[in-house]
Amino acid sequence: MRNLKVLIVEDESIIAMDLQDILADAGHTVVGIAMTMAQALQIAADAAPIDLAVLDIDLARGDDGIETADRLRKEHGVEALFVSAHLEEEERARSLGWKPLGFVGKPYLPSQVLSVLQDGAITSPA
Repeated sequence: MRNLKVLIVEDESIIAMDLQDILADAGHTVVGIAMTMAQALQIAADAAPIDLAVLDIDLARGDDGIETADRLRKEHGVEALFVSAHLEEEERARSLGWKPLGFVGKPYLPSQVLSVLQDGAITSPA
C-alpha cells in the first residue's frame, strides 16, 4: 500500500489525535485535522492533492460529515472513509451512491481502520 495523504475530519480532539497516530504509524501523511466542513474544505484546497478524508458523521457546529465528504469528493477528488458511532442504514444509504471507501464504527481498533485502507482502492493521484 502506498503512502496516502490523509485529511482527518473529526470534532473530538482525542479521537482525531488517535487516528493521526494510527495513520502516521502506518506510513501515511496526515495533512491536517478539521472540526468543521469549512475547515476541511480549506485544508483540502491548501494541501491538494489529498487521497483520503477520514470523517466522523456528526461534526462541530452541526456540520454533516456525509455532506462534507461529498463536497470534498466533488471539489477535490478526495475519497472518504467514515469512522463514526452513527452508522445507521440511513447514513450509509446517503453516501452509497458515490461509493465511499468504507465505514468503521466507534469504538474501533487500529486494525479495523487500516484494514479498510488495505482493502480499498484509492484511485486519486499521489
